[in-house]
Amino acid sequence: MEAAFTAAWSVGELLYAARRPSELLRDPWREPVLADIQERGLYAAQPGEEAARVEVRRGGGIALPNPYRYIGPHPQDKIVARLERAEGPPARRLLVLCHCYGVPLPGVMRALFQLQRLEGYDIVYNIMNKHYLGSFGAWPGFGLVSARLSQVIEVMRSAITGLRVLIRALQASRGYEEVSLLGYSIGGQLALHAANHLPLSRLALYCPVVRLDQTMLELGWMDRMAPHVERTLQHLRPNYSPADLACLDPLAPPRRLLLPQGRVLVLVQRNDRMTPLHQIEPLRDRYPEIQWHAFDGTHVIPADLPAFTWRLRQHLEGGAP
Repeated sequence: MEAAFTAAWSVGELLYAARRPSELLRDPWREPVLADIQERGLYAAQPGEEAARVEVRRGGGIALPNPYRYIGPHPQDKIVARLERAEGPPARRLLVLCHCYGVPLPGVMRALFQLQRLEGYDIVYNIMNKHYLGSFGAWPGFGLVSARLSQVIEVMRSAITGLRVLIRALQASRGYEEVSLLGYSIGGQLALHAANHLPLSRLALYCPVVRLDQTMLELGWMDRMAPHVERTLQHLRPNYSPADLACLDPLAPPRRLLLPQGRVLVLVQRNDRMTPLHQIEPLRDRYPEIQWHAFDGTHVIPADLPAFTWRLRQHLEGGAP
């Protein structure tokens, strides 16, 4: 089922990316975007970040402007999240959950990870840009897909900025003493970037996207289609290069996790067809002391759920090193 789904997904994304012929023919923002990252870094601060303030609406909703300013033409993103407060006295710890690619649904994420059993944390569900209502077309996340790789890079850079601003604004407004991150799939990519430049207490990753370029080129039938797509695009636009996405690699030196390796937990599924093990292994190669647990499920259907959620709660509640 997962293999069939990823095959259909890969074809759908390819067709969606080609919906605008102008994107196939030119990408005038490629050089400015790559030059800005080379000069200022992927995690460059944006004007107005320090002024962000969080107002939690009734029901826990959070919405504020994302201060990231696109180099290419693009509407301004929003920061969208939902906060669930712990029962009892005000919590001193915050867990930020970054969801998977197409499921920006706090209820589904809470049920999967059994977060209702987690003690001592307020939990905020960060809805990645292009996944909140009104920001996507046919399916959540399709806004990330474009033949202009500069747009893909900027969408991810904006998502990183939004996550950073959300965390800092919540800390400033509610005085959290510890912040931990839980990232699933593309949310794992965001969590890794955050852990590279923000002080965190703990980090948990579930089936994370480690290198976005590798995942995009190997998803479903893309491993067969990618060479033909690349040749076609390079014929239409000589400066097209999938290697541009390497600037988003969270493992690329000198980027490095700020927290100790023992405070990082990675949970993987051996039969994952969306982020297969060979894509995630470089994370363990780079950080050999991280905690690593493998189960026999798939990307969307976890195996041995009691052990899976027990490992996660033990780690987040402080039972792990």
